[in-house]
Amino acid sequence: MTNPKTIALASFRIIESGDEELAERIIAPEFVNDEADDDPDDTDRQLQGPAGFLATSRWLRSAFSELRFEHEHTLAEGDTVLAVTTMTGTHSGVFNSIQPTGIPIRHKQVHIFALADGRITRHRAVRDDLGLLLQLGWNPTGGHQDPRDHESTPPQ
Repeated sequence: MTNPKTIALASFRIIESGDEELAERIIAPEFVNDEADDDPDDTDRQLQGPAGFLATSRWLRSAFSELRFEHEHTLAEGDTVLAVTTMTGTHSGVFNSIQPTGIPIRHKQVHIFALADGRITRHRAVRDDLGLLLQLGWNPTGGHQDPRDHESTPPQ
């Protein structure tokens, strides 16, 4: 596997499945996930290399069953790849201290990968994390509110 787009997209298979062999092949030992510090429930967030990537993968799969990434656009320039995705799954485990709700989620994301020598060395992302928390019923004024408990009323 040498095409940067192919390598970057393969990383989503690792997140979905936890494929350790694939992680060892495409994630560089010096890999850094710039977004790991945003994962408060991931106790292994400081790990680097394939172990760090796999830790994030386990954390996401523990929070969301049926985890999948729908790929909308992928662009590459040299050894930099940008992937626009929608993460889908069912909230079946603790996520950001929110207990499982069973709510299906759709979370739009943009991932930026840096590669060297055919392996991913760095990951950054732009995500609508507030939108995801609101999907799970997080209430910014305090507490949790199941969004399925009431219907939305349009403003008048």
